[in-house]
Amino acid sequence: MKRKSKLTDILPWVNPELDPAHPKNINYLGVRNIIEAARATKDCKRIVRITGKGETPWSIFSILINMFGSFAKAWNYEGEEVLRKCQDVDYTIIRPGVMKNVKPDKGKKILALADDGGNLKVSSVPYSTIADLCVQVLRYPNTARATLCAMNVPEGEGEVSYASFLQRVEPDRRIFPSSLMQQHVQAVRAGVFILLAAITSLVTGAVSILSWLFSKLR
Repeated sequence: MKRKSKLTDILPWVNPELDPAHPKNINYLGVRNIIEAARATKDCKRIVRITGKGETPWSIFSILINMFGSFAKAWNYEGEEVLRKCQDVDYTIIRPGVMKNVKPDKGKKILALADDGGNLKVSSVPYSTIADLCVQVLRYPNTARATLCAMNVPEGEGEVSYASFLQRVEPDRRIFPSSLMQQHVQAVRAGVFILLAAITSLVTGAVSILSWLFSKLR
């Protein structure tokens, strides 16, 4: 479910939890609900969650997605942290590239995977490829409590399947930031300021040009 930002999102008295489609309800509170549901079943031992690269609040992509997508990136990361702090239900977090509804290039050495929330260059990845990865990680006990970055790389630089990567995956070892919400908010504020400044500059320039043209026509 995708939701575009609304003007009311910036009003401090508007509660985002009243909108079921808001990323806070899906990417953060939704994850908390899934954990509670897993605990209630007593049979669910691991949650596989697809998120995205969200540790770079000041990147242009994060700013734009947060600006026009109701802080989807920011709430995605907050949801990740809920999983990492959960001690009685394991997790595997998968951070794919830009997922597209295209056929995978089977047989080509283009698959890449990095554990511990490793950094790989963003690329497009077929939905079906990531869906297969979600199933495969459950066959490897060592992928529990791991954050995986999954991208496609140029032909010959990757592998045909994820198997060789998954065999070497280790649980998260580094300490992830407990929250990046404040940084995401600051980055969006800066982005809005720059956008407004650019628009103001363009409008001022356009007005100046029009004024000059009208003066020549007189």
